[in-house]
Amino acid sequence: MEIDLRLLRHARALADHRNFGRAALTLRISQPALSRSIAQLEAQIGTRLFERAATGVEPTEAGQLLLERATDLLTHAADLGREMDALNGLGHGELHVGAGTYPAEMLVGTSLAALVQKYPDVRARVVVDNVLNLIPLLRRRVLDIVIGDATLVAKDPEFLVTELVARQGYFVVRAGHPLLERVSPTLMDVVTFPLVATSRLPTRVLAPFISAAQQSNDRIKADGHSMPSIACESLTMMKSIVAGSNAIAILPLAAVATELAAGQLAVLPLVEPWLRASFAIIQVARRMPPPSTNDFAQLLLMADAELSRLTEEMGQRLFASQ
Repeated sequence: MEIDLRLLRHARALADHRNFGRAALTLRISQPALSRSIAQLEAQIGTRLFERAATGVEPTEAGQLLLERATDLLTHAADLGREMDALNGLGHGELHVGAGTYPAEMLVGTSLAALVQKYPDVRARVVVDNVLNLIPLLRRRVLDIVIGDATLVAKDPEFLVTELVARQGYFVVRAGHPLLERVSPTLMDVVTFPLVATSRLPTRVLAPFISAAQQSNDRIKADGHSMPSIACESLTMMKSIVAGSNAIAILPLAAVATELAAGQLAVLPLVEPWLRASFAIIQVARRMPPPSTNDFAQLLLMADAELSRLTEEMGQRLFASQ
């Protein structure tokens, strides 16, 4: 039995979106055309692959088995196509990037700008999200490269991991914040104010906050479910919240350089080693990426090195005056 890869792609999209309309939109075809593809595939297989349920369109047991096999097949087919394009010098037209909240705003924009200078016709798509959500997209080749915490894939031979310089996180507050009046504020002082951070704090960061909250008898629950008080995936939004309230954000110096220079925000003189974060460039191993992906990775390394130099100088000036 020969099965058209196009039909498998359509089935994969329907399984992902659980809705004919959304899947058709993603595939850039009409809904009737998608329905015909699924009907054709079911006729070839000889059994029903999808059924309607309260939650949307769901794969049947046979459909689930087919999709498990089809995912690997489609992945390898996509890899082969892109590798052939790369060999023929045709593969630098598109770049699909996934980035965690912090590296997205510190490194990705600068690196993409440099990439566009080299490849003016490049088309790029950037997905900013928690790395937990990005790694599955990289595994399925929806993304070409991910920049973020590599803890999840550090020992996975499927991925190639290139470490970036570790970044120190700081407690950032508005100018005039009550804690700035204290010579040596502590973590127990910090937890009495709302915390602004990304939605999923790693255990090494969450544990000290919970311990400090318990010691200070603060309102934060011991299970950590209310931490952070305000969760978002935008550093710009974090800074806006901090600037207009007594909330405290966890941010690297590079993200607040402009606001610190303008006197709008300030950094508490409290440096915790466990707030030091390590990021990495994550790619699929044993895969020939298009030139744009390799170039983008090199530009990320260059931007990271320059950012490290500027951050070190900024830290020396900032803490020398405190």
